[in-house]
Amino acid sequence: MLGECEKHGYYRGESCPVCGEKGKFLMNDEELNSLGRIIAGVLRHFPDKLGVIIDGHGWVDISEFVEAIGVSRSGFHWLRNHHIEAIILTDPKGRYQIDGGMVRATYGHTIDVNLDDLPIADRDEFFYPVTEEEIDMVLEGGLNPIDRKNVHLSGSIEKAIEAGKVRTEEPLILKIDGAKAKKDGVKIYRAGKDVYITEKIDSKYISKVDESEIKNLEEKD
Repeated sequence: MLGECEKHGYYRGESCPVCGEKGKFLMNDEELNSLGRIIAGVLRHFPDKLGVIIDGHGWVDISEFVEAIGVSRSGFHWLRNHHIEAIILTDPKGRYQIDGGMVRATYGHTIDVNLDDLPIADRDEFFYPVTEEEIDMVLEGGLNPIDRKNVHLSGSIEKAIEAGKVRTEEPLILKIDGAKAKKDGVKIYRAGKDVYITEKIDSKYISKVDESEIKNLEEKD
């Protein structure tokens, strides 16, 4: 459920996680999931399907977005700007931004957008999951975008493992020397709570994380 607490703002769940009060109902889980898929799809992949105009940095006018959803998707005649804002501001992965009545996705795009106005990453190490079949190719040729417009990195081994398990049961983890890369002029941006993006990573910045280190982390869990 998506709700709004008078004191603490929007939240997901049955009650406000701060004060425990049951706030104003905004939408149920089915509506939340459906709208979440629409938002991700339009902002990252197919704005044309809803006739939404997206600018060069990925921004969409929230009012136009709301109107487009109401016209093209049955059952959402009640949708208003604050419903979109509530979904964005409570997104657990921090995948979106709102600014001045505009909204955008900060990573995961397959459409061409320029995200160089995102904040520069403030960490020196990044991680990336690969399969056993991919590892030699990446260690030799570096990381380049495949199905998305940017290379997506994780800020921790744990998050890289989590991302890798979407594709393979036992991902191998690569470490990226972000300090050296940034010193050489490579721009790495913070795009989510634990997602970082860049155009590409040369092989000279990449090494393999020792499997014993991964095993120790998994045993702690």
